[in-house]
Amino acid sequence: MYCNACGRTIAEDAHFCTYCGIGVGRPVVVKKLMRSRTDRKIGGVCAGLGDYLDIDVTLVRLLWAFVMLATGVVPGLVVYVLAWIIVPEEMVMSPMVATGQTVTSQ
Repeated sequence: MYCNACGRTIAEDAHFCTYCGIGVGRPVVVKKLMRSRTDRKIGGVCAGLGDYLDIDVTLVRLLWAFVMLATGVVPGLVVYVLAWIIVPEEMVMSPMVATGQTVTSQ
């Protein structure tokens, strides 16, 4: 495989060029903070934060509860509600059906 930036030969399984440091191969996926639709208890804020930070969701929920109890319930509740309003919900991925096909549940 060749680096598109410097033109040198690099390993086939490389993610970065060893000479110039440019990313090669798969495009870099930008992570976005999104509220979860599937793993939610109230609004999906803790689940979305856990997915964004690659932390176990249960740990995020426990930390959030601890911070709420340590600082008072009202500030933690206000921050949670603001995050619920401000952080967008993750998109729905629905299968596409071609025109003329019947949709059946299995």
